[in-house]
Amino acid sequence: MKRKRDKQLPGDALTDGDKLAADGARKLFTMLRSEAMLPSDKEELWNDIGATIDRRKQRTFNTTWMAVAASVTLFLLAGVGYIVFHKDPARIMQEAASRVLADTGDTQLILGGQRLINLRQDNANLIYGKDGSSIQIDSTSVVEQVVSADQQFNTLIVPYGKRSSLTLSDGTRIWLNSGSKLVYPAKFAGSEREVYLEGQAYFSVSHSDDVPFYVHTREMKVKVLGTEFDISAYEDDHFTSAVLASGSIELSLPQQSLFGVKKTKITPGTRAVFQSEQSALRTEQVDVSEFISWKDGYLMLNKAPLGEILKKLSRYYRVDITLKEEDLAKVTFSGRLDLLDDIQQLLDIVATGTSLNYKQQSKERRYVLEKSAIRP
Repeated sequence: MKRKRDKQLPGDALTDGDKLAADGARKLFTMLRSEAMLPSDKEELWNDIGATIDRRKQRTFNTTWMAVAASVTLFLLAGVGYIVFHKDPARIMQEAASRVLADTGDTQLILGGQRLINLRQDNANLIYGKDGSSIQIDSTSVVEQVVSADQQFNTLIVPYGKRSSLTLSDGTRIWLNSGSKLVYPAKFAGSEREVYLEGQAYFSVSHSDDVPFYVHTREMKVKVLGTEFDISAYEDDHFTSAVLASGSIELSLPQQSLFGVKKTKITPGTRAVFQSEQSALRTEQVDVSEFISWKDGYLMLNKAPLGEILKKLSRYYRVDITLKEEDLAKVTFSGRLDLLDDIQQLLDIVATGTSLNYKQQSKERRYVLEKSAIRP
């Protein structure tokens, strides 16, 4: 009875390397039967077979890694394609903010990226109706807008020297400090509420277990269900900070790797500061009133560096305040500054509390603080 030969599969075809290995094996077994085989011949034969095996291993290794590299490349290309062609609300809002300047003469409200409304009050107050179609401005006028099925975003621009407050369609109230921009939907829809901030704002978020609220900045994303907190994210600062007054918030920082985002939860009385240059986040327990008192019209300061105080006053009053010596920026000041007072009144208080002098340069809104002259 003849033995049935196994059918050879297409993938079983012998390669040149396979044939070489087979020939070498046959040669080995043949020569091993011969007693006349010299030791040098045996060594040469083993070297040939070893080289053949190494070539096959290297070819298998290269093939495997080429497959892995191709898979990773496809994964990265798919990710890039998603980023390019899929624009989430956060990116759309950030792009809207980048198209407008913060230091405008009047507070400005841009509806749907098209209609511009100038608000000439120093402390404008806006309240949206529940459907987002009407906006009450300072209890004196009402602006109507068409809210379409497609999500549209409004932009509120608060220049230096002015402030504003805003109540969104969900009841969330936001106080915007000088030099700030906020982009937000005319009406919240879907399973998330998202806004984008550049500058500083205090949030009192309307509670919702099912629809979380997100605040996006260039360096940080804050997730909250319902609470009160302050975020400072000025473009000319080298940090982004969040101070929690009540409730709980979760901070998401820039991606540390391809596969994850670092998240940190903080509790009331905590200030979280993200340093963009070092890509480092630090948290500390603070007196919250020192960081949120601005929304009530005053600054509560406790050993605050003079450089930080003067930057806040410059933004709030839209004036240029400089220090004659750089080392004066580290001088500290404690006390309360009423933001309803004139800038010169506040500089008098700061100068007295730090034993410094200040002078106004000609008639411009420019002030210089310097060390007091030593009298003989």
